[in-house]
Amino acid sequence: MEQNPRYVALLILIENSRTRRPLDAILDQFATQLDSLSKLDRSLANAIIYGTLRWQRYLDWIIRPFSDRKIENLKTEVIYILRIAMFQIAFMDRIPVSAAVNTAVNSAKKISHQGVAGFVNAVLRKASEGFKDVQFPDAVKEPDLNISVTRSMPLWVVRRWIDRFGFDKTLKLCDTINSVPPVTIRTNTLKAERDALIAGLAPCVDNIIATIYSPVGISFTKLSMPIHENQQFIDGCFQAQDEAAQLVSMMLDPLPGQTILDACAGLGGKTGHVAQLMNNQGVIIACDTDPHKLASLGKEMIHLGVDIVKTVCKDILKVDSNDFSSINKDSSGALFDRVLVDAPCSGMGVLRRNPDGKWKRTKKDLARLGMRQEKMLLSVADLVKPGGTLLYAVCSCETRENDEVVENFLKQRADFTVSKSAIEQHPMLKSALTEKGYFRTYPDHIEMDGFFAVNMQRKN
Repeated sequence: MEQNPRYVALLILIENSRTRRPLDAILDQFATQLDSLSKLDRSLANAIIYGTLRWQRYLDWIIRPFSDRKIENLKTEVIYILRIAMFQIAFMDRIPVSAAVNTAVNSAKKISHQGVAGFVNAVLRKASEGFKDVQFPDAVKEPDLNISVTRSMPLWVVRRWIDRFGFDKTLKLCDTINSVPPVTIRTNTLKAERDALIAGLAPCVDNIIATIYSPVGISFTKLSMPIHENQQFIDGCFQAQDEAAQLVSMMLDPLPGQTILDACAGLGGKTGHVAQLMNNQGVIIACDTDPHKLASLGKEMIHLGVDIVKTVCKDILKVDSNDFSSINKDSSGALFDRVLVDAPCSGMGVLRRNPDGKWKRTKKDLARLGMRQEKMLLSVADLVKPGGTLLYAVCSCETRENDEVVENFLKQRADFTVSKSAIEQHPMLKSALTEKGYFRTYPDHIEMDGFFAVNMQRKN
């Protein structure tokens, strides 16, 4: 049966609002419905899903004056019916207002009752005619509220960023976060060369370029097919990965023949890159708490032609050297030349790619996650050989998950010190280096996600 792209988008947004699971997981849940759509309808559904999430706060503001009921008191499905329609009206010029309104009314009939459909119709008819005249908070008297509404960001985030960066940079950050990012991939050098991959992809994408900082990255827009259907992807010639994440793996500076622990491996984006940098020689232990992720990681390594990765399903807060009995210990009892802790975090640096994160994170999450990240570093510290490297990384630019985590760890582990040596070997990384030796990127000044990383070397 043919699916309606707007209705599929509605179902996905409703489900997304009911869980803290990331949007990617929700999209996987609805893969059957999405795959049943034509190419154009799939594109429309994606545009509606991501656009509605990006502009949620703004959409609520321009709907509010035309509703005789408070938006926060409406049922979730009604709120999203209104948001989806207003997103199309306000941002998608090619869609007639009548089409946006009529499909919203039909969705209301399908998901609720005639009275709700009438309410939706009345609100959208008035809003479509008057939303351009809606007044916004004064930028001088209420700068934080102005940015929060006009740039559709949570007020607590805006206030935090204004205090840290000032008004202008906060505005620029928000504008960048609301833009549609390019697709960035990493060449799998075990199977392909970047120039050849660019030449092969060029006919089916727009604006393809080699990344500036990563020597194996490629960036482009408008792939003519789903990325997993591309033949070069099927052949294992690349993985999707932001340039900043690629630079983190370079910072680890893994060498052929070494023994590496990827302590929070997830689906293996950095695992695959580390294996490339090792020329598929040595041992990588990929550790995670989710057996399904590790199963996917194992399949992905086969796909990439990597055979040096072993998976261990374990919470790194509870690991000790006995969990890796197959690895030869050195005289100190330590195991690994390099340990990568790409820790679970707020994701505040990747809101451009994951706009649902805006509305799923709170200020309390930063404190909770920061404490957990510190515990993770302390848990694996003894697994690092003397002279070895412990690399901490998060896709967040928030100081509670960045500087504070590192500094609290170093206070408790005087046998570790911040090291710049790996970065000095890669001059392209220096532009993102702070005086303290921390690697930090923001999405507003280079075409990358927001990332933080620091190398800490264990003293001999």
